[in-house]
Amino acid sequence: MGRKITPVERIKSKAVRVALNVFLADPSLGKCQAKALFSEIYSHLKSGMEEEAVVQAVVKGHATNSPPGQLLLM
Repeated sequence: MGRKITPVERIKSKAVRVALNVFLADPSLGKCQAKALFSEIYSHLKSGMEEEAVVQAVVKGHATNSPPGQLLLM
């Protein structure tokens, strides 16, 4: 028999998928420190937010750091 997947492991696997969606929505976030970005995503997921809501929150939270005139893909 295999071992059970823990809730933390489930959140971590979702965090990778959400991070990919975040980078697709706003490629400029690739300039952010990965650890900080993943921590932010992980904390949102741990609090119970849905994946799409996390993507929107992260992109919106970092939109103020974007240069003027930069378009965000949503």
